[in-house]
Amino acid sequence: MKTLLVDVWKRLTPWSKSADVYANDVDNAYPERMDRLVNNSVTAKSAAAIMVQYLIGKGYGTDADNLIINKQKNLKLIDFADDVADDLVKQRGVYIHINYNALYKVADCSVLPFEWCRIGKKDSTDYSGKIAICKEWLKPKRSDIELIDVYNPRKAVIDAQVEKAGGWEHYKGQVLYVNMDTKLIYPLSRIDSVAEDCDSEAQASIYKNRLLRKGFFGNTLVVTRPLVGDGLEPGSHAFKEAESEREAFQKAIKESLGAENTGGVLCLEMDFAGEKLEDAILIKQIESRIDDQLFNYTETSVRENILVAFNNLPAGLIKTNDNALFGNSGEAIREMKRTYWENTTKERNLLTATLNQLLAASQDYPSLIVQPLQLTDDAAPDNTE
Repeated sequence: MKTLLVDVWKRLTPWSKSADVYANDVDNAYPERMDRLVNNSVTAKSAAAIMVQYLIGKGYGTDADNLIINKQKNLKLIDFADDVADDLVKQRGVYIHINYNALYKVADCSVLPFEWCRIGKKDSTDYSGKIAICKEWLKPKRSDIELIDVYNPRKAVIDAQVEKAGGWEHYKGQVLYVNMDTKLIYPLSRIDSVAEDCDSEAQASIYKNRLLRKGFFGNTLVVTRPLVGDGLEPGSHAFKEAESEREAFQKAIKESLGAENTGGVLCLEMDFAGEKLEDAILIKQIESRIDDQLFNYTETSVRENILVAFNNLPAGLIKTNDNALFGNSGEAIREMKRTYWENTTKERNLLTATLNQLLAASQDYPSLIVQPLQLTDDAAPDNTE
């Protein structure tokens, strides 16, 4: 018995000698590719936005939401939480840059673009102590790569790092790296398994747009007998008169069909047999080449796959034409919200734990503990301090 082996694409993380980092895929461009696929897919982009909202809920209360956690950027806690949630949803990981003050407390923090960050070399204990940051990883120059220490809030560790940097004024802080795929160097994107579906949705839209912009459908084809006889001498008076009559005829045809109701008029001249009027002129509407049923099936299929990738997001939370969902006082919608609130528990708990970890290490809000207010109609937990 012969076994057919099928090659399955796999994201790799090879060591890059030129940059001294673990590459995120063979071209070191996996995060950018996944982000682009999300943004090009209307379903994935909408699903990501909704999932982010379910991680944050209705916020953490007005007072907590408006706390400034990065004075230099005037960054509020709710905006920081949104940045963290966005990367957790799309990339299933996040890099958070942290600056300390001389009291070894977190002075400010902000999210680094996920596509800028790579993991540095590991030591004998399989520990990577540096995060490499570069805006362009295609062909990076060593001078463009900035190395920052991995998050470790211990006083002795920070002291050693500050001393090595040449003092607090030269210290770059640390980077907290959250990875939802703990067995992998880099997490797999939430759309990793549906990347082709995201691309299919985008390509279907492009295909239909090209047909609309450059296709023939919607045009009218007008076929007539030759309007300029073969026996006429080009350039002669008779030839010019025949040409003028041809242009006038074609103009009259286009005007009679109504330019506002047609994509255009194509005029074709060819010999016909017979003497009847219907044998001398043919008008035909060119039909659309878009197979609506095929596109509807394809788009529905890829849409369902993408929604499953976002923790089984109910389609009704994005858009629905089913009026029955709003019956019974909207009970169906409420049930979908409750279900999806449960489906996103893991990611929401990770986000909340990350926020509270940083707040506890801060100078200004060490006693503040936040919890997201629920989006459902159930009683929401109160924030405590």
